[in-house]
Amino acid sequence: MNSISGPSASSALSGAANSGLAAIATGTRQLDQQAQQIANPDSTDITGPLLQTSQSLQIAQAGANIISTSDQMLGTLLDIFA
Repeated sequence: MNSISGPSASSALSGAANSGLAAIATGTRQLDQQAQQIANPDSTDITGPLLQTSQSLQIAQAGANIISTSDQMLGTLLDIFA
């Protein structure tokens, strides 16, 4: 059995996908909270939530990049060992 086969290889790859999905969920949840603060007519200062939307977007994009990189790595491993 080679060093990347077996359950540990698949769990490592799914762990990366889970991390990516968690980051996307966090970014989406934060963006939703910020949108509610911005849309609230009683909000007097929306500068903070507006600036934080950029951070939330970056978190979600990082999660998508994690998933993409994990998929590319899996494809490369399949090409090597197929």
